[in-house]
Amino acid sequence: RLMRMLPDLVPLILYCVFVFMQSRLPAPFEVPDVSHFDKLLHLGGYGVMAVLFYRTYLAGWPRAMKRTLVCASVISTAIYGLGDEIHQYFVPARSADPLDWMADILGGVLGAVIYQRLFDATRKVRRIHPPPR
Repeated sequence: RLMRMLPDLVPLILYCVFVFMQSRLPAPFEVPDVSHFDKLLHLGGYGVMAVLFYRTYLAGWPRAMKRTLVCASVISTAIYGLGDEIHQYFVPARSADPLDWMADILGGVLGAVIYQRLFDATRKVRRIHPPPR
């Protein structure tokens, strides 16, 4: 099972390391003066993370129910986001913000659900119109 998951697990691990490295530094850049712009960054970043979790879980458990894969991806993303916020509490010039964590969770939900729907739709298209051999 691990060998099936490895091609998807490596990008997930690398992305998680990237997020961790970003969160251990002071804010890397000034965010535009747009209300809650940082929440949009969290939403997008953790949406990508949820997609990576979904792909990894799908590779390891291809017969799992779609709902199970989405839930596992969202829960994993939420746990990572919580850990990231706790970590930022101890980083100088950073702070833990519960609203950031909520944005992480919402990004996880959107990322996993949208990816699952797109994945399911493309799989149906491939069944109807198989690629030429």
